[in-house]
Amino acid sequence: MKKFVLFSTLILSLILSSFTAYGAAPIANAVTTDIVASIDGAPIPCYNLFGKVCIFAEDLEDYGFDVSYDNNEKKLYINRYQEINKPITATYVPPQNRPIGRLAYKVYPSNLVTTVDGNKMSSFRADGKTLIYFKALEPYGDVVWNGETRTVTYTSIAPWKYTLLDSGKDTTADISDFSLTLTKNAAGGFDVAEKNMQYMTAPTLTGGNTPNVAFEISFVEAFTGSTTAAVENFLYDTLNANLGEWITNDTTRINEHMKVTINGEPVPVTWVSRLIGNGHSDYKFIFAKKVKTLDDLQSISITFQA
Repeated sequence: MKKFVLFSTLILSLILSSFTAYGAAPIANAVTTDIVASIDGAPIPCYNLFGKVCIFAEDLEDYGFDVSYDNNEKKLYINRYQEINKPITATYVPPQNRPIGRLAYKVYPSNLVTTVDGNKMSSFRADGKTLIYFKALEPYGDVVWNGETRTVTYTSIAPWKYTLLDSGKDTTADISDFSLTLTKNAAGGFDVAEKNMQYMTAPTLTGGNTPNVAFEISFVEAFTGSTTAAVENFLYDTLNANLGEWITNDTTRINEHMKVTINGEPVPVTWVSRLIGNGHSDYKFIFAKKVKTLDDLQSISITFQA
């Protein structure tokens, strides 16, 4: 009996150790590096994996990011919500004269799907945590490598928003078009030229840490009545999809009727979405252009004809 118990205990130990090894043999080594990685000026522990700088996803919680795990879906979510302004609390100080190429961790394949801002990223397991490439943080900021100083830095890009003020113009005519042009002036603000924008509630441009510039408009039934029917019917027919879903398969028709230039460059509409409820219809257009800051936006022109 003692031999059987001992044998059973040994088998259990082997099973548990296999789980510790993530059910697979190591695929690589994460090794030490003299490179210093930092997030908004705060150093973060980093390693060399397959010739690239990597970090532990879990460490990002101390650097203004939210890291959450969904056990049911086996997913790890990395997000950064600029409006919350989560502070950096990390106190890590890189050691002096750090050796290069010394084994830091055995690396194993991961059974997790890891996303940054909803984008799937490569990830690995080591020391019971998740390794990701430092470059994976690019959806939220600038990642810059400096070969002379042997540093790689992440700098946050804040979201920006520009909302057109209510003009107070008449909204009783039937319309089938609208236009908006912003041109940077000497004072750093924008000169605004618009047509029929008063029929929409708070037309808004956004950019920054989002992948591309977006334009959002809302039609409120009680405010405009049926005067915007030609515009709304066109957009409704163009989308031709379930409410609230993103449309990716066909933007040809909208690009025939909506012309956009940003900083003098013609750019197409790449995404369109619609949300309807509580007496209003909201539309969002995403353009094929990234503008990091509002200072970088010199001009934008949007013209639409149903």
